[in-house]
Amino acid sequence: MNMLSNCLNFQFDVQGKPVNGFCMQIQDDFHETYAVIVDGYHSFCVWLDASATWRTSRHTSVEPTILAQILNKLSTSKQLA
Repeated sequence: MNMLSNCLNFQFDVQGKPVNGFCMQIQDDFHETYAVIVDGYHSFCVWLDASATWRTSRHTSVEPTILAQILNKLSTSKQLA
């Protein structure tokens, strides 16, 4: 994501189920942090820690396959920026 676009929309299917939502970079003095909003789920945050490992909020309720797709899209977006 670049400075002009701190929002990433996503849409994909997981086992025939459509998944729609977006990630938006939020201010965090310690990590690169994103709010994640997925249709049909509670919102949650993800961030890159000091070791460049993605971390998630304690109460993230999306299935692991959905989370993996979202993190992949964020990582790909960062590489393109």
